[in-house]
Amino acid sequence: MALYLGVSKTLTHAIETGQRSITHPVRVALLPLLLQLPPPEEPAVPDPEAPLPPATPAPDAADLDLRRRECLHRAERLLREAEQLATRAHVAARWAAALPALLPPEDGAALPTTPAGQALADALAQAADPDDPNRAADHARWLRGWLRHRARPLSVEEVTRYRRLRAQAAGLLAEAAALAPDQAPMLLEMS
Repeated sequence: MALYLGVSKTLTHAIETGQRSITHPVRVALLPLLLQLPPPEEPAVPDPEAPLPPATPAPDAADLDLRRRECLHRAERLLREAEQLATRAHVAARWAAALPALLPPEDGAALPTTPAGQALADALAQAADPDDPNRAADHARWLRGWLRHRARPLSVEEVTRYRRLRAQAAGLLAEAAALAPDQAPMLLEMS
C-alpha cells in the first residue's frame, strides 16, 4: 500500500492506526482505489452461492471428470473398509449372543443339562486323553478364550474409525455428485 501511495511504510502504519490523519496527496492517491470498492450496503465478501461473472471461462470438463472418478474410487475403498469393520461387529455380536450356550464352564463347574451342554460335554470327552488327564481342562480353557475373542466387540478406536470412514466417503460421494456431467449446467451457473 505504501508503494502504491508513494509514502513510507511508517506513515501508512500511522494513518492505519489513527496516529496521523490522511494528507491531501494520500487522499488523492487513494481515490481510484476507493472508487473500486463496493458500495457500503454490499457485502465485502461475495456470497459463495452467487455465480461467477459472465466473462468467466467454463471449467475444464476433463479435469472435473477425473476428480469425480477419483472421488468415487476413494469413496468405494473407504466404504469397503467400513463394511469390513461392520461385518466384524455383527459377527462378534452373533458370537456374543451364542456365548452362553457355547462357553465351557470354569474348571470344576457342572455343564448345563441342555442339549448344547450335552454336545459340549461330548466334545470335551473327545478331547480327553488317558495319557494327559489335563488335556480336556486345557482344551476347555483354550475354547473359552477363543470364544470370548470371537465375541469381542469393536474397540472404541475401531468404532471411531468406522464413523470417520463413513463420513469421509459421504463427503467424497457428495463431491462426485456435484461434479457429475449432468451437473454441468449447474456448475456453469455456479462458476
